Amino acid sequence: MGRPPKIDDVEILDRATSLFWRDGCDAVTIRDLEAALDLRAPAIYRRYATKNELIERCVERYVARVVDGRVGRHLERSDDPLDGLRSFFASALDPHPGEPTSRGCLLTVTASQTAFQDPEIRTAVRAGIDRIRSGFKAQIERGRANGQIRTDTGADVQATHLLLLFEGLLVLARSGATDVMNSVDLSLSALRP
Repeated sequence: MGRPPKIDDVEILDRATSLFWRDGCDAVTIRDLEAALDLRAPAIYRRYATKNELIERCVERYVARVVDGRVGRHLERSDDPLDGLRSFFASALDPHPGEPTSRGCLLTVTASQTAFQDPEIRTAVRAGIDRIRSGFKAQIERGRANGQIRTDTGADVQATHLLLLFEGLLVLARSGATDVMNSVDLSLSALRP
């Protein structure tokens, strides 16, 4: 009978996600993973056939935990659609615990890496981005129904505009920018009738 694993799959994914999110998956080596996971390469590869498979699983877990959580907390459970949208944007500026600036978003970081060329990673990233966009669209439709958001532009166009704004915000947040909420407010005010 083999030895019990030092670390379970959830902990592996959480630690690897943190590493990929902080450093970008292209920069993370198997040696970096060994150190972060306290596992040797053969033990990692017994669980995940390739580094790309591990990245894919990390992105899927990130979407399930972080993206779905943020969409639920700030968008789906908000009483006011515009306040929910603003809260969602502002939450992306919060620094990661113990770090001076926001990490931005694992989806945005991964989409800019060569690993994004892997079809499974690309599918996982796009699923997360689609989740954010659909959350925006639902808020827009709620706001349109109660007269808070203008209806002269399609909800799909408005949601895509917010997604573009959000992705830009994430890149700026990762670079240390903190003075971006005025631009968010400007874009949200443009949604009003």
